[in-house]
Amino acid sequence: MSKKMIVGVSVTPEVGLEVAQIDFATQTVLKYGVRQLEYDSSAREIADLDLFKEALQDLFFELQIPKGSEVVLNIPTVVFKIKDYPASLDETQISGAIEEDLADHFIFKSVEPAVAAASLPNSSMQFYKIAYTAAQKTMLIEVAMIIKDLGFKLYGIDTSVNSVLNALMYKGRVNVDPDMSWVLLIVDNLCCRVIPMNGKSYVDSFEERISIGQVLDDAENYSTVINAVSPILKNLPSKYLCVVSKTNIISAEALASKLTYSAPIIHQEANCFSKEAFVDLGAGVDDNFANMISLDVIGASILKDFEPYSDAHLNLFNKALGDIYLSEQPPELVLGGRTIVLSGAFLTKMFILFALLIVAPAVFVFLMYTGKVAAEQSKLQTLEMSITQKQQFLKDNENISSDLFDEGDEIRIGLEHNKNIYSYYTIVGTEIPKKLWLTYLKLGDKTTIEGQADNLESVYSFFRSIKDYDPDSKIKLQKLGLASKSSIQIAEGEDGEFDTDSILTSLNADFYEFKISDDTSADKGKSDSSNSNNSGLPGLEIINENN
Repeated sequence: MSKKMIVGVSVTPEVGLEVAQIDFATQTVLKYGVRQLEYDSSAREIADLDLFKEALQDLFFELQIPKGSEVVLNIPTVVFKIKDYPASLDETQISGAIEEDLADHFIFKSVEPAVAAASLPNSSMQFYKIAYTAAQKTMLIEVAMIIKDLGFKLYGIDTSVNSVLNALMYKGRVNVDPDMSWVLLIVDNLCCRVIPMNGKSYVDSFEERISIGQVLDDAENYSTVINAVSPILKNLPSKYLCVVSKTNIISAEALASKLTYSAPIIHQEANCFSKEAFVDLGAGVDDNFANMISLDVIGASILKDFEPYSDAHLNLFNKALGDIYLSEQPPELVLGGRTIVLSGAFLTKMFILFALLIVAPAVFVFLMYTGKVAAEQSKLQTLEMSITQKQQFLKDNENISSDLFDEGDEIRIGLEHNKNIYSYYTIVGTEIPKKLWLTYLKLGDKTTIEGQADNLESVYSFFRSIKDYDPDSKIKLQKLGLASKSSIQIAEGEDGEFDTDSILTSLNADFYEFKISDDTSADKGKSDSSNSNNSGLPGLEIINENN
């Protein structure tokens, strides 16, 4: 699909916000989407431009419309008139006269109009026949900027009267042969427009405000329309009348059957009463949209290609509006046959790409270097702290000399501090009776001695020796009992010889187990003996280690 293909966008009150792309040559809808959009009929403008932007962005994304595509916007007609102006007036004077006419319109009493005018074919040399349409200028500028901000180019802004006529001529629904006089009747929710035509050119226009709706029954609604247009049609003889209904309240077919006219009446539904698709649908378009696609969005989609066939080029996106829009447009760069819009979004993307390719590696290296520096600084701080501590130690001990050190004093201090431990070592080394052996020894603040013997006398004798050493101590014979033979196993030691327990068991001899301790929580047994011998003698506290 060509990127230059026009994208038609239409604000259609009875349908919503429509977006379509049409293959002009084959008259086939290639893409179509619609979103709900509220239209303020009393103010004749889009109710919420933020919602309009959001819905339009969603449709562009959904239909995968390429950025940079040209857009034609259709809006509901606010003012549409055909008027004769004296031939003596120049273009500027005619524009001034149009603005004077619009000043009386209720919409433009408080807002500035944007005007599109076209000179129509006219046999009279005494006046110009001018067709013009108008809408709120501020709203159109905001809509134009929204389309630009989304990354698309606005080509034109048309109104529903012109879009409907272009769509009818495009599909050949009306006979527009030269000198063929006919009348176009367009009915919507707010008014009836009766437009006499000569071939494909506007001749005149009449507008009648109406009030129809769901609160009235069908008879009243149709009667309202008939009463509004019949007096006008009676004075407009022609070859045929074409009735187009854009409201879901009035059927064009039913209205045509109720109208009285001096010539044949044809009809075209542009509402929910449509029974067939106005244009063919491409393979990518949902069949459910067949009867929904409005004449408005069709007219917008074909506007650029259809311009040579039209006599009224009513484009509201003209110089008056376009100068403001173009002043906000970013510059363009042609590169390799492709036009690149240097928009803020594009420049932002280029900056990000530059950052990723150039700045990011530099930042990565910087962060790695910063991490290493931080690690080295941490090591340096630790080293400086250690130096400070050692310097403080040296300062605190600068008056101490080796002459002050007395080996005898140090030994006496050690013996005094570990007197209890040394005494117990003496006892267990010299006072152990025969036929008694130790299996666990823990010396320190608390004393625990465990062992085995083959008679009770040896156990009592060993306990008396310990108790006689310090009668005031709280050491007690906490456990004494006959060992069970079933719990004894012959085990070979690391030196390759059997231990005493195994030997006794092998001889089928009973023996006694005992525990002497001043530690009421001492309950570990032999399993802890390995932990008590990790450094030096168990329980021995090292005195003046630094010396």
